[in-house]
Amino acid sequence: MTTSDDSPRIVADIARNVILKTAERSIPLTSENYRVWFEYFLGTNQKLKASIDEMIASGNSFSQEINERLYTEYLIGDKKEILQEVQKETRKLFQNIFQTTLSTSDLTSNYSAKMKSYSNKLDKAKDLTQIRNFILDIIKDTNNVAESSRQLNQQIEEATSQIENLSKKLEEAEKEILLDALTGLNNRKVFDRKIKEFFEKYNKKELFFSVIMLDIDFFKKFNDQHGHHIGDEVLSIVGSILKKNLKGKDFPARYGGEEFIVLLPNTTLENACIVADQIRQEISKKRLKIKKTGQNIGNITVSMGVSRIREKDTAVSVVERADAALYLAKDTGRNNVKSEKNLKSAKIQVESVA
Repeated sequence: MTTSDDSPRIVADIARNVILKTAERSIPLTSENYRVWFEYFLGTNQKLKASIDEMIASGNSFSQEINERLYTEYLIGDKKEILQEVQKETRKLFQNIFQTTLSTSDLTSNYSAKMKSYSNKLDKAKDLTQIRNFILDIIKDTNNVAESSRQLNQQIEEATSQIENLSKKLEEAEKEILLDALTGLNNRKVFDRKIKEFFEKYNKKELFFSVIMLDIDFFKKFNDQHGHHIGDEVLSIVGSILKKNLKGKDFPARYGGEEFIVLLPNTTLENACIVADQIRQEISKKRLKIKKTGQNIGNITVSMGVSRIREKDTAVSVVERADAALYLAKDTGRNNVKSEKNLKSAKIQVESVA
């Protein structure tokens, strides 16, 4: 969504069109539907606009299913960006509602002064929670005015309800974006962003960190022999153990498939290896059993590789070194921990044999 902060009138006009047109077509004003129709009236997404224009020309109705398809097909991209933009445009939408109310309501001068004060505060609001609190304060004051202001009270209550619903949906979408649904850990996208933060702090303030890469041993066997539901259970168990054994600012994430990754701030290589081995031992205690039959299907084991940020490293190279140590752990029997120091030792041994 590409709008300019210095064009509030355009934003307000588009927002008004969104409300009118969605109401005409009985379209629920969810955050996704708001995004679709805002983009349509903005006109920058040519493919979306052409698709909707074609449907309008053919007289088709816009069901919730059709709106979901439009959202998925044309706007599913970076959901995080969508959330931020919807939040921003929602703030502008409600600000426009209150400005209109100020200019049209026949209220006492004291009440008008209060409304202007709320409007000024609204200009400085930073999030939906603040806006919601302002609305609740306005409703409280509105209950004290004369009969003539009851219509305003109803309008504000409706605005409050609408923004609360949007806020809940945004919060749910936020969780969906940031978390891996199966394990409850941060997902790969969040990890990529986090390691960049760690790397920038290392470059600016020399705040070092270590990386642990973890891979579940023989994971394919669990899936092939016992079904994907058992494989999912294994992933869930590993995720739970990581959350339980990591504290403070430690950052665990599901890296992809059966691989996990952990960032340990202000942790030496030696201490990171200790943490890794503690996690390995906790995981190896878990025995899997099929509930229906009571059949034991063995323990979960993991192989782990550890690295530490070094001078001339990049955010990519420090992870690659942990990954190389992980594969060394697999090549030397699995269910063990290897670090970048072991990589150097293995290289020396290979060279001496050659």
